Amino acid sequence: MSTGFLKQLSATFILFLCLFSVKAQATYTFEISSKSEDCTKGAAGIQVAGTTATDVVTYNWSTGQTGVTSISNLDAGDYNVQININGTLDTTIAVKVEKDKCKVAMSNHFTPNSDAYNDTWSVGNTHYYPKFELYVFNKWGQQVYSQRGKYEPWDGKWNGVNVPDGTYYYVFYYDGGNKRDLEKGDVTILR
Repeated sequence: MSTGFLKQLSATFILFLCLFSVKAQATYTFEISSKSEDCTKGAAGIQVAGTTATDVVTYNWSTGQTGVTSISNLDAGDYNVQININGTLDTTIAVKVEKDKCKVAMSNHFTPNSDAYNDTWSVGNTHYYPKFELYVFNKWGQQVYSQRGKYEPWDGKWNGVNVPDGTYYYVFYYDGGNKRDLEKGDVTILR
């Protein structure tokens, strides 16, 4: 064999090793996501970038679920996912699902005109707060409605009499014993 052929063969072999080396050192990036637990349960997910169609990726979540990139119906807390790529990269990534307050959902108007449509004031998520207190005031600061503990839709009456159309102001205490944790705003009655 000639020296030139051996140099060419050697260069080809080195080039092949370089290509193989680049393939073996693939860069993967991980993006973790989570949805906090509020009125519903939380969720977590993982995205792996940099894989190819030939890569074998496995996922093992601390909840026991395997083979999935996202999990749901989670209570607040710490979770992790173990990711294995081609049996050579093995990493564990942590994710935290926070506990957010489930806010009450106040309708901003209602029409108590007995047409069976929007006749009462809707306040959602009160069932999460068994010690709530709700007060409604007119523009002069006089209380025209109140309730505690269990929400009953307001029909726009105070002591059996229709209150006048207009804007009313509410204060909702999540826990009647803690007057700092509250929602306030206004609701309009249109007949």
